[in-house]
Amino acid sequence: MADGVKVIPTEFTSEDETLRGHFVVPPGDGPFPGICKLHGLPGGSDQVRGIATRLALSGFVVLTFDFRGFRNSDGLFALSSQVKDAGVALSHLMESELTQGSWAGVYAASWGAAVAVCALAEDQRLDALCLRAPVFDTLWFAESPMIDPAVEQIASTDPSQIRGIDDPEIRASLLSRLIEDSRIHNPLNEIPKLSPVPLMIIHGASDADIPMTGVRRLYELAGEPKEMVVVENADHELTDPRAYEITVDSVVQWFSGICPSTR
Repeated sequence: MADGVKVIPTEFTSEDETLRGHFVVPPGDGPFPGICKLHGLPGGSDQVRGIATRLALSGFVVLTFDFRGFRNSDGLFALSSQVKDAGVALSHLMESELTQGSWAGVYAASWGAAVAVCALAEDQRLDALCLRAPVFDTLWFAESPMIDPAVEQIASTDPSQIRGIDDPEIRASLLSRLIEDSRIHNPLNEIPKLSPVPLMIIHGASDADIPMTGVRRLYELAGEPKEMVVVENADHELTDPRAYEITVDSVVQWFSGICPSTR
């Protein structure tokens, strides 16, 4: 990696399933403050480059990993399982010799943002949470008309992204369980419990997938301290280069301002 950033493979176990990922490590001598990165549904296959590398260049060691049932990790996808995976991932980060163990943030995008809120809203170890383009209501998402065509596209173009997605019976079971789990795990219910952990929500003004009204509702339900940033010309995938840079810079600057050892 450029500028001395190191990438170290890692794996850990959540409910007897092996989850695989990487530590993205800053140049220099540690230990470092840590950030756990939670991907979307399915999220990009490269979890290392981009925001993780930029955070590492700013002095954070970043744990990236695939939730169970995604890409390199074992098991099958389920929201309730992801909620457990997120907590175990935070433990794996904080117990690593690479981290200070006393400061931990989480960066989560899209579906991963919903998982983060549901899993960590009452986690006393969490020091900062940044949500990008968050799925604000898991039940709305699970029952939305966008799910079936999105899943069909993944199944037909790259089924390796989600294990079992190309099997009609497994796919139907995963989607049915998604609705059931979403009735239990919903960020709208959990986000008020996050306070007083600092929260940043960053969203694109041109995001056609996640409505701004829902994101603002999630933000309004959150307690202080909180901050919301709206990035002009940013769609859900951050395809506009300038919007991408503004988003990444905003996230990195926010974490750097929150973490005592990087101020």
